[in-house]
Amino acid sequence: MAKSNLRHTCLLLLLAGLPFLAQAEPTKDVGYWLEKMGRALKEESYEGIFTYMRGYQFDTVKIVHEFDDGKEIERLLSLNGEQREVIREGDRVVCRHAKSDHIDLDHEVPLGPFTHAFNENLSNYQALYDFAVLGKDRVAGRPAVKLSITPKNNDRYGYRLWLDEKTGLLLQSHLVNRGRVLEVFQFSRVDIGHPIDASHFASTLDNAVEHVLSPAESESPQIAARPDWRVAWLPRGFRLVNNGTPNRMLYSDGIATFSVFIERGAPSQLGELITHMGGTVVITRRMKDSAQQITVVGEVPVDTAKKVAESVEPVIY
Repeated sequence: MAKSNLRHTCLLLLLAGLPFLAQAEPTKDVGYWLEKMGRALKEESYEGIFTYMRGYQFDTVKIVHEFDDGKEIERLLSLNGEQREVIREGDRVVCRHAKSDHIDLDHEVPLGPFTHAFNENLSNYQALYDFAVLGKDRVAGRPAVKLSITPKNNDRYGYRLWLDEKTGLLLQSHLVNRGRVLEVFQFSRVDIGHPIDASHFASTLDNAVEHVLSPAESESPQIAARPDWRVAWLPRGFRLVNNGTPNRMLYSDGIATFSVFIERGAPSQLGELITHMGGTVVITRRMKDSAQQITVVGEVPVDTAKKVAESVEPVIY
């Protein structure tokens, strides 16, 4: 009996000590994970398949990413729909399509969170968003840490992020508007940290048509000298980050972005139109006191995009 009681006592002490041991383990704060994620997206070598869903559009993409000698190279290959691949070397992004009679070269390619500012230090934006560690989970067979990025105002979206516990690589993300999930990115398979053979970056599209999605780093954008229109209202924290053409301006708060276009030439007969896919909103309307057409496109709620569009006005010199 004495030995049995001793075993029971030891077992109770062990079980009682487990919560203490778990609490004694140092908890890494959200700043640690955000910094680790930023480094991983850029500096880790990885290969895998992810899905990206926004609205009714569902894409499955194979990605290969390598960081070598301070330079990133990345290839994304669409596995469903139109045959298409994207090659990124540094800041230069080229889209290649299988040759066809119906190719739209004037477009942006949805690449999931890889197009966002998730490789920056997101903790710099604490005046606009609240950041928190929500706990642990599992994605693509890998232990993950779940984070939340919640806007302090309803004029922008929030995010849920799942990071690989070992490397910090982004494994899954949700774009969220007041609790409703608008877009989902998720790896279904990923291999991180192993050398990548050069053959993975070779194109598989024969006789492809290609075009550049973003200018090379060496190319200097043209700055509009005297704009004839301005955006009179912006959500707090958004600023002009590019006005390379006279009829387009790009704004960002460091995480979310939207563009404002002005249609030049013949006045449009369209009234106000509002469409959206997932978290991307498109609003077009007439500029007040002008026949020109305004279009606002970006990852902001409809009410925010409408206020931006309604504030666009001519500049009188």
